[in-house]
Amino acid sequence: MRIEIKEKASVKNIIRKILNFDFKNSLNGISIDSRKIEENDLFIAMKGEKCHGSEFINRDILNKVALIVSDKFIDSPKAIKVDDSSDFLKKIASNYRDRLKMKVIGITGTNGKTSTKELIVRFLKTKYKVNYSKGNHNSMTSLPLSILGFDYDSDYCVLEMGASKNGEIKELCNIAKPNIGLITNISKSHLDGYKDFNSLINTKMALYESVITNNGTFFLNLDDSNIIMQDSYHDIVTFSYSDSQSDYFADLTKIQHGSITINEIVFDVKYKSYIYGYNLLASYSIASSLGIDNSNISNSLFDFSLPKGRGDIIKKGNITIIDDTYNANLASMKSGISNLKLKKNKNQDIVLILGDMLDLGIDSINLHSELGKYINGLNFIDSVYCVGEQSTYIIENIDNKKIDLQLFKDINSIITFLNSSDNSSTIFYIKGSRGMCMEKIIEKVFN
Repeated sequence: MRIEIKEKASVKNIIRKILNFDFKNSLNGISIDSRKIEENDLFIAMKGEKCHGSEFINRDILNKVALIVSDKFIDSPKAIKVDDSSDFLKKIASNYRDRLKMKVIGITGTNGKTSTKELIVRFLKTKYKVNYSKGNHNSMTSLPLSILGFDYDSDYCVLEMGASKNGEIKELCNIAKPNIGLITNISKSHLDGYKDFNSLINTKMALYESVITNNGTFFLNLDDSNIIMQDSYHDIVTFSYSDSQSDYFADLTKIQHGSITINEIVFDVKYKSYIYGYNLLASYSIASSLGIDNSNISNSLFDFSLPKGRGDIIKKGNITIIDDTYNANLASMKSGISNLKLKKNKNQDIVLILGDMLDLGIDSINLHSELGKYINGLNFIDSVYCVGEQSTYIIENIDNKKIDLQLFKDINSIITFLNSSDNSSTIFYIKGSRGMCMEKIIEKVFN
């Protein structure tokens, strides 16, 4: 990842202060990827999954860079050694955040973070100048880098916050210092990094604690029983699709006809999905509270497109592919599959192509089994094709005679099967964890 620095003098001063170093070279950007280094960049050499960034430094890089910061010794006058490269990045980002006068909106949750963030950004841009983290840059590395690429002129900054282990949201909040917070939902996902589910809940709820500390505003999803606040805080805005007494109440009963009603205002939407409706409700709550009028929100929805792999619909003649391949956990699987009921028609079969839900630890077998039992009770699914070892437990828990079952050992096997099959008049719903690379099925079969 690389970011272009807009406030070059300010970032240079922070680096100079933290390193106690007379930094005289020009500074254009910051990179943590040796392949993306450009002229006069700061390269932060960090430990990756398999190797350390310092291992890739060569003469060409040394000629390009303004400075290298690394927690491994590099024999060059352009290199400075620090105790921890990751801590250095977080420190300069935190210092830079302190200089930003804009309000920071922090978004976390198990599902819907990126789509909700993109909707909020689109709404706010109709009235304000907005900085925001691109794509899913929500990690302990990409979020600090995103902040360092922001300018001073914006009114709001929208940041997506992700966590794969205990305490990471608190650490991100210590850097970002959010004034406004939203937790989309909390469910069982990426459990490998946590002691138990309560640990995951506490990690997500750190955003609420940070917003309180910063005397900000928290947007509360009343429909999620896992979002629990132990105390009473004065600045809470509520939203719900089940509690009509909430500040923002959505009626989703006409979603299949392409409309959503929020606080008696009807919005036309092109994504006829409950998941999209939930994300729209959350983002509308923030945008409306910040003074965005309904006409601007309605116009913004007209040409909004979901991020790739998050439920976007691809049409190929009489074949429909629903690309939900970005990631998967039990809650998002159930939500995505349940929405297919709205698409059922007599002219098309519905086929689920499901990959393993990864990083679930000791709960993996139970959660895959629960998904199988859920699918078994549905009357609108025609076939289930599963890929991966854990997906065996999905298949084993489906005994509905009306559902055709197929289990494949890997992606290549199902690609071969689909390429030799008659796929016409079919709705394919494709979903699995990132590590399963389910998007390859779309590329190799339907493109």
